[in-house]
Amino acid sequence: MPFMIGIYLHFPFCLSKCAYCDFASRPLEQAGGLGFARRYLDAMAIELDRRAASEEFDGAIVETIYLGGGTPTVLPVEWLAEALTRIAQRFAVDPKTEVTVEANPGTVDDGKVRGLLAGGINRLSLGVQSFSDEMLRLLGRAHTAAEAREAIAGARAADCTNLNLDLMYGLPGQSLEEWRETLAEAVAARPEHVSVYALSLEAGTPLAEQVECREVPEPDDDAAADMYLLAMEMLDEAGYLHYEISNFALPGRECRHNRRYWANAEYLGIGASSHSFRGGVRWNNSPDPVVYTEWLEHGRLPVTRAERLSARARAGEALMLGLRRAEGVSEEEILSGCGLAPREAFPGEIERLCRAGVLVAEEGRLWIPREKWLLSNEVLTHFVV
Repeated sequence: MPFMIGIYLHFPFCLSKCAYCDFASRPLEQAGGLGFARRYLDAMAIELDRRAASEEFDGAIVETIYLGGGTPTVLPVEWLAEALTRIAQRFAVDPKTEVTVEANPGTVDDGKVRGLLAGGINRLSLGVQSFSDEMLRLLGRAHTAAEAREAIAGARAADCTNLNLDLMYGLPGQSLEEWRETLAEAVAARPEHVSVYALSLEAGTPLAEQVECREVPEPDDDAAADMYLLAMEMLDEAGYLHYEISNFALPGRECRHNRRYWANAEYLGIGASSHSFRGGVRWNNSPDPVVYTEWLEHGRLPVTRAERLSARARAGEALMLGLRRAEGVSEEEILSGCGLAPREAFPGEIERLCRAGVLVAEEGRLWIPREKWLLSNEVLTHFVV
């Protein structure tokens, strides 16, 4: 029977490693340059072929495709288009499929964006992070504020009509006024979508070590909360819908791929470190691009872990993901999809959270009130199994 999936393709290559990044990615030249990247993409094609021919994905219709990393746009446009062509050859693809590519502003201009659009991309996500050169240097970004402005202008010149800007707040030494200026410039660019993320200091990253050694100030949680509230205020006034804790969109321009993820829908991940979820089973690939490539070259799927989730674990994940959305979750849909109703899986937790006013239960739905979104992490941890 036909069913819908999203496909995520992971490209673990970038221009340079950002100071805060702990993702499975490496600068392209350190990873072996285009020679190794070509081998890696050939391995991705093998994995895609194997999954498309498998019983698990028989009847799958692709609703969304997301090319992430890393920075996929450090690679030739033709290679990215080739990956999309292979998906279309191996799977049934919905004619309205949303196809997103992540890009660093330093890797795209109007010519490259035209090539991406011609190759099947219809949504561009630019990792701007800030319009302050000082903050960009702190983050170790490989672009300047001027290059971010040029990339946005180039995208529009190439007739890109579905543009997302990623922004980051809560940075060491970042002022509320600097954040206001970044937000104002983002709003003035009028992208269809804006994502705002608080900095997360990950152990072992250069930025975390700088904070630990007191080379840069420790991020201020209270200041970060003020920045989040300012983003809510400014983007709301500009006509953006705050449809998920970290995401804002003009009406009808929500990210369909991420909405699938927050709805706990099924997806296929291709590439090193990617995760997949199908039929109640979740599995993930080796995070090492070399291991990933060599296993596939030798006929072995690069899965390093797989688990069948219990009904309670599936209900917990559905709550943790779905409660990030403004509309929250349907209790009936969780029962239908997981085999266990939320109040059966977490009776005490839901009752306590409702009494505390950080969760609302009405007319068969559960949601976190928007004015409590600053406390969302504290709410969501109650559903970890």
